[in-house]
Amino acid sequence: MAGEDVERHAEVLARSAADMTGVLSVDADVLERTSRSIVRAAACVADVDHVGFALALRGQFVAQPTTDPVVEELDGLQASSGAGPGVEVVRGSGTLDVPDLAAVPRYAGLAEAAARHGVRGVLAVALTAHDGVLGVLTLYTRSTIGAAGRALADALAPQATVALFGAQRIAGLARAVTSRDVIGQAKGVLMHRDGVDDETAFGMLVEASQTTNIKLVDVAAWLVAQATTGTAPDTDTATTDGAPPLPAPDRVRPTQARQGTGRGGTRR
Repeated sequence: MAGEDVERHAEVLARSAADMTGVLSVDADVLERTSRSIVRAAACVADVDHVGFALALRGQFVAQPTTDPVVEELDGLQASSGAGPGVEVVRGSGTLDVPDLAAVPRYAGLAEAAARHGVRGVLAVALTAHDGVLGVLTLYTRSTIGAAGRALADALAPQATVALFGAQRIAGLARAVTSRDVIGQAKGVLMHRDGVDDETAFGMLVEASQTTNIKLVDVAAWLVAQATTGTAPDTDTATTDGAPPLPAPDRVRPTQARQGTGRGGTRR
């Protein structure tokens, strides 16, 4: 690699590291900010015209939101069709360099869509941690990504992987903190409404969760929303993930097995 390429790569790597670590903070948007920083870094790779980013979730290629309509179409097509270099990378085939999509029969649909935008090839870069592929960068080009570009992409991948790994852990922590707070609020609603103690209120939430096959935190959030705003999702409508309808608040009651002594000393 030429000396000027080494210097440029060092500069790009230093800048991208600062950018990726700078966006990490404990809040719900950390994954979105991290994905944008990863895309910004990859856009510096020579001969790359469009950059896409997808998460690997349960072995599926899940395209992330983008403001680039070309990436939106091409990554979206890979996700919907289940065919493309990015999809294969998520399934564990390793980083793939496809200089000419039209030359690969199994990519026929993707190649046709790419050609409409003047895109010829794609370099799909795996972001791989100790327990498998976390995500994939799809670097689309109208020409060919040369050796220097591929080297920079390979150097960026570990940085992006560490940033993504950290963001996912932080997002999990943020969700855990939020879940704990929401469950605590829901217990307070039930304790006030039904005059039960803390343990009984939690048991009521658990029973509602088990009965409806809805996550405990979702039941809690529903109850809190109804108590604070007086409105909540239609109980006759299934939730967005296909679960059964949420229980109406007046159905979340202590059972004979879990009924407790209220603050007034009478059993309910």
